[in-house]
Amino acid sequence: MYKVLVVEDMDITREDIMALIDWKQYDFELLPGARNGKIGLEYARKFHPDIVITDIKMPIMTGLTMIEEIMEQDKHIKYILLTAYEEFEYAKKALTLGIHSFILKYEINREILLAELRKCQEELTMQEEIENVTIRHKLEKLLKGDIKTIYVEEKFFNWIGRSVLLDIWRWKTWTEFGEENLRDVLKEELREYRFEFLKIEAQEYIVFLRIPETHSEAERHQYLRGFIIAFQYTCEKILESCTAIAIGGYVNCNRDIGECRQQALEYLSRRIFFRGNCILDRDSVMQNPVAPEIMEEKYNNIQKSIRDNQFLTAKKNIRELFENEIANARNVDLLKKTVVKLSYFLREKGYAINLEEFDTYLESISMNILTDTIYHTEERFEYLLDILHEYIEQKYSRKVRETINYLRKHYMENVGLNEAADFLDITPIYLSHLFKKETGLTFSAYITKLRMEKAIELLRRGDLKIYEISEIVGYQTVQYFSKVFKKETGKSPKEFV
Repeated sequence: MYKVLVVEDMDITREDIMALIDWKQYDFELLPGARNGKIGLEYARKFHPDIVITDIKMPIMTGLTMIEEIMEQDKHIKYILLTAYEEFEYAKKALTLGIHSFILKYEINREILLAELRKCQEELTMQEEIENVTIRHKLEKLLKGDIKTIYVEEKFFNWIGRSVLLDIWRWKTWTEFGEENLRDVLKEELREYRFEFLKIEAQEYIVFLRIPETHSEAERHQYLRGFIIAFQYTCEKILESCTAIAIGGYVNCNRDIGECRQQALEYLSRRIFFRGNCILDRDSVMQNPVAPEIMEEKYNNIQKSIRDNQFLTAKKNIRELFENEIANARNVDLLKKTVVKLSYFLREKGYAINLEEFDTYLESISMNILTDTIYHTEERFEYLLDILHEYIEQKYSRKVRETINYLRKHYMENVGLNEAADFLDITPIYLSHLFKKETGLTFSAYITKLRMEKAIELLRRGDLKIYEISEIVGYQTVQYFSKVFKKETGKSPKEFV
């Protein structure tokens, strides 16, 4: 949307021009009108119009003098001059300034004005396309560290002093869109904003967003957030992809670009701690310390669960570890340490059951922790626990697998060895011997394990009382439940909560 400034000393004429067309309908933004060249110059410096419609002959400052002043700072503006026959000498001077758009005052109407505005639109669009090619070429060289041919103080696009550098990481591949198509889509969807969009790497893009100079600090912040939310919404709606956007900082000249980029990259490295769309700045990526003793307790509980084949419990503990401590800490070193610890526990279990190919899975996790989100890393560990669980259960005989399935459905009931043996049509003595031989647990110990896993899950939910949980998992009295729970976990249900 191009901004239009009308400068005319006759109030009636100025108001008639401003009311002549529906500016928004034709993709224009009408700025406040100016009643002479001096005010027009002030407005041009304040609002940065794209098109200026101005009378030539005005008191205080003529339209041509105003244009000469504006051109010293801004070359991109297009001008439409309002003139009369007796102002021919002024018109000749306008031609020397490169202005070719004239409207005779007594002939002006909606169609004539629109025709001239359309010419200006076409010229501005072509001018922007040419500038964009130059800008992108220079930005690419600068971002690659090649500054030999670029002066450090050069402002190679006219709004660089009012721009913010954004570094963007996309989570999915935009294979159906070429880079040029993607830019066109974003420019169309976000046409109320002015920005330059540049591909850096396979999943990384840089955006320079123009921030209006007239905005206060609070308005700048709101404007920037509005753009980012609109950008992310567009990517999610049209490209079906979430994005992480890091705010690198304000750019005033070439010298600032490298520093802003590095700042954005630092923030962007923390994207792994967030789900889906996220906005990364100094506040959002701030690290929060976690007490070492808390982490050690978490690690020990997970290791014990894996060693005891309590994979459901292990999965829940890992999920809570990643989604609470790791997500809140936002500490890459802590994440790396956690991945090393969990990999050791799983590798230890893999060796114990002769699952040698487990190493390949674990190496894949370590290689991707800085590109995957922590939630993907968590899912990878949960997947490996499922593999362990399935592998171990496949080693059981058909009768033991059937027994385990039966107990998972009936552990909360007053089920015993005799009931299970009857269901499976074998003798209790044979079932007891077979079950202990293959699982390493007695029949009653396995039922207790299932009950404790379910009790832990319900306690962590926090929406049930202890006596209610006791009944759900199959204990007749809360006292006996509490006694068994403490024996198995080392804590009472109250302490566990």
